[in-house]
Amino acid sequence: MALILLKGGDTMIFLSSLLRQSVYDNENHRVGGIRDVCVVLNETFPVVTALIVHSSLNNNDKIIPWTQVHSIEEQPVHLTVNQAQITPYVPQADELLLRRDILDKQIVDTQGFRVVKVNDLKLVQIKKTARLLGVDISFSGLLRRLGVQPAVDMLSRVAPMQLAERTITWNYVEPMQVVRIGMTGQLAAVGASTTTATIGTPGVIPQVQLNVSHNKLADLRPADIADILEQLDVEDAGAVLDRLDTETAADTLNEVQYPLQSELLSELDPERASDLLERLPPDDAADILSEMPPAQAERLLSLMPTAESQPIRDLLRYAGETAGGIMTNEVLALPQNASVEDALTYLRQHSEHLEMVYYLYIVDEERHLVGVVSLRQLVTADPAAHMQGLMDPDVIKVQSDTDQEEVARVISKYDLLGIPVVDADNHLVGLITVDDVIDVIHEEQAEDFSEIAGVDVEETEEEEHFSWGTALRRSSWLAVNVIAGLLLALIVSQVFHSILYTNIAVASLVPVNIGSRVALNAIICLIPMLLLASGSTGSQALGI
Repeated sequence: MALILLKGGDTMIFLSSLLRQSVYDNENHRVGGIRDVCVVLNETFPVVTALIVHSSLNNNDKIIPWTQVHSIEEQPVHLTVNQAQITPYVPQADELLLRRDILDKQIVDTQGFRVVKVNDLKLVQIKKTARLLGVDISFSGLLRRLGVQPAVDMLSRVAPMQLAERTITWNYVEPMQVVRIGMTGQLAAVGASTTTATIGTPGVIPQVQLNVSHNKLADLRPADIADILEQLDVEDAGAVLDRLDTETAADTLNEVQYPLQSELLSELDPERASDLLERLPPDDAADILSEMPPAQAERLLSLMPTAESQPIRDLLRYAGETAGGIMTNEVLALPQNASVEDALTYLRQHSEHLEMVYYLYIVDEERHLVGVVSLRQLVTADPAAHMQGLMDPDVIKVQSDTDQEEVARVISKYDLLGIPVVDADNHLVGLITVDDVIDVIHEEQAEDFSEIAGVDVEETEEEEHFSWGTALRRSSWLAVNVIAGLLLALIVSQVFHSILYTNIAVASLVPVNIGSRVALNAIICLIPMLLLASGSTGSQALGI
């Protein structure tokens, strides 16, 4: 059995090695082989509570309590009682099986903000208590499970190679797909039906979804949780999002990348999805709903109070890639006759949930935009002064139908933190903040690179099969490469002919160089075509 001696004399045991061990009673009679290990989740490092031992004689599993196990440090494992004295152990709701529920499953590394697969688990016995120390996600852990680690270790003594171990301690681990132990007896087969089973039924340990709170995830920043959700499949990500508290879930949803946001909402109960949308800024909620089927979007809107849904409905009327499509209609507007003191009071009362409060916009009685006041001007002005005397009437603004790329250009040109949006009659209808412009710049860059590479991002999201149109669009760039290569070959043959003829060593490298260039051209040409068939925008970006 693979054991590692820790500081202080304690021994670390790998689960993969433990699962190969036999169990004997105190009279040295074989009880069976270890099939799984049961731990309780109520501590930072879970305590081992029982061993599941399989007997080949009667093809039955026994759940032996840890109190009757002498030690797991010795090979083979011995009990402190004989077989007749074994007390059946009844697992509780907060216990799980390491092999069935954790090994080979996805877990979240809450320190590295990533989703990883468990190749092995590390346990440690300190005095009479055995605990789960962490998970091994390294390749060496996989080799150990396959039983080839000794051969690799022997090879490493001869060849200069070293496989590093990568362990995540359990206090940084969040299980994703965990099942609960609720009954005693034989282990239920994966996927077995347990609809008629009840607690206490002999011979069954059903697989029932454990209500994991994901407290470790909830302690992370929403942006980090979003990074983790993007590494999971949609169903698992939706389940994790559903178990977060409403405020954290809403903030996390807002950080998730398109188009996963709408897919995650589709995994949630409509009431829950509607609650999350209510807590988002109207423009962000509108962006998500615009990517959903109209009937589904309307259902979610109908579950909201009118005061919450109406601003979102107003934004959905605008075209997607225009100023109206990226603006928020939550904007502070004050009349010209308002005093500085009135403005500060209004600001304190209404700015709590606003995205940005760097500018105050001044409107007339009919909400025509007539001026702008910066927050700096406001806090340094005389409290009795009026907006009409402070405001700058020369307001840089855009109309609601202005292309989003033009909006980004204007904000960049004038170094603005936000820009007001007006309709054709100069009515103030919204505000575009600098963070929305950054998103626009990223989108436009992706589209530009896609066009250069001959990959249409929007088309690839709809197409499921290889597209000859995409291949033809790339053919012009391939032709340029071919012509350039021929010209280079002609130049080399004319200019360096004498050198190549007399220097065989240099000439021998020419085919290698040509081969590498041909391979590179083939990769550049073919990879985006192959990735197109997968329908993965992220993979296409990699190919580009």
